[in-house]
Amino acid sequence: MSSLQSGACLRPRFRAAITRAFVSARAMLSIGALYFARMLTPTRGSRLAKLGGALGALLAMTHAAVAQVPPKPDSTARDSLVVSVDSLAARLARAEAAIALLQQQLATEASAAVRTRSRFQLELSARVLSNSYFTSGRTNSAELPLFVRDPATPPGGSIGSAGTGALGMTLRQTLLGAAISVDSVLGATFVGDIDIDFFAGGTAYTADPFGFPEMRLRTVNAQLRWTNTTLMIGTDTPLISDLNPVSLAAVGTSGFATAGNLWNWIPQMRISRTVTRAVLRNTPVSFALHAAALAPALGVDHAAESDGIDAGERAARPALQGRMSVQWGPSDANDDARGEIGIGAHRGWARVSGDTLMSTHAIAVDAHVGLSRGVSLLGEAYTGRAISALGGGGIGQLFGAPDVGSVLGAPVRDVAGWAQLNAQLRPSVTTGAGCGLAVADARDRPRRRRNGSCEAHLIWRPTQPVLVGLEVRRLRTSYATGSYRATHVNLAVGFEW
Repeated sequence: MSSLQSGACLRPRFRAAITRAFVSARAMLSIGALYFARMLTPTRGSRLAKLGGALGALLAMTHAAVAQVPPKPDSTARDSLVVSVDSLAARLARAEAAIALLQQQLATEASAAVRTRSRFQLELSARVLSNSYFTSGRTNSAELPLFVRDPATPPGGSIGSAGTGALGMTLRQTLLGAAISVDSVLGATFVGDIDIDFFAGGTAYTADPFGFPEMRLRTVNAQLRWTNTTLMIGTDTPLISDLNPVSLAAVGTSGFATAGNLWNWIPQMRISRTVTRAVLRNTPVSFALHAAALAPALGVDHAAESDGIDAGERAARPALQGRMSVQWGPSDANDDARGEIGIGAHRGWARVSGDTLMSTHAIAVDAHVGLSRGVSLLGEAYTGRAISALGGGGIGQLFGAPDVGSVLGAPVRDVAGWAQLNAQLRPSVTTGAGCGLAVADARDRPRRRRNGSCEAHLIWRPTQPVLVGLEVRRLRTSYATGSYRATHVNLAVGFEW
């Protein structure tokens, strides 16, 4: 066989081998690109994931197109092969450019992420809230009323009246938060969080806090969570009154304060221990014991105090609280399937006059019960003595009117409670209503003898991150001179993430 015949016979085989090689290379490249895109994309459905998917699909279609090119006669096949090689090179160049762009976008996203100095993951949250309100009646605050003031004696002459209605708008109830979670810390999971708002800077009768709200620390928690034990150090609500009603109108001060809700944020150390676990009718049930030592505070100084130190601190001992609770339902279930009921006690001491210690005490019960079909019930009740420092106990009164010749009156005792029913009508709509009531013991001669508060609210989240809330609150406070009413309407508009 001549060399010409041998060359003619080898050319088709050579072209077929080259075609198969390019087809194999294209298949391997498409598979590698898909795997590369899947590894690099941080979240499903993100823009980078779509880019990686599109890149893989493009390479897969190219592979299919090359694999389906039929063999042709000599000159046509040679020209087609040249065109296919050129097209393949162009497509490879575009694929390399797309991968480079993908790497650049991933690097940019990684550099923009929030990281802590210790390289642990930090989760940020915020709720920017604008509250527009109208309050009719004389209340302790037009922005967030808790009780109604007794009518003041009108000034004489031609000065006129200041009126009893007020209209305003603030952003002071905006919230910012941060949380961190780390596994395997002393054999436990460490959880830390901080929560701040802009409700500091004076009372609602001062104009500056509305135009220039000041930041305020609300709660701080550092917890170590073992299987059955939790240790917490931080600032939080009282252990015996750990619930707060749902509200977008009462954030700076929790709803139903001075009407049954002990809400104040107090520095404390807590320990909780799950004693036993059981399963009743396919429902997990657990029984737990809790104890806390709180910073001593009464809100007044000793009659002979010259250093500005609180009378509770002068007792030189912490306030103590204990609680036992029963929980049911899995912790990750919705409100319909879980609940908790607890009972607790408080004991504190203070040095307010003389050389003896005055005691403060309270007994409280609380409940959070999921009913059915998105309906849940929240509530608390207590009876106590001189516990206004816990957040509105005694209708915000520590002592009653003093007797003639006395500096201080009797510590105010009161019985109070609140309850709220909430319903999830739709995934984006929550509504509810509740009432709170506090009754002070008339024998202690309190100025405010009875305080009631009822509210109805509607919260709408039309789309993330937007939220809208409407709340109407009705207040009634009783004095020796009679009962007085006020109405508060609050429209909250904001966004959260």
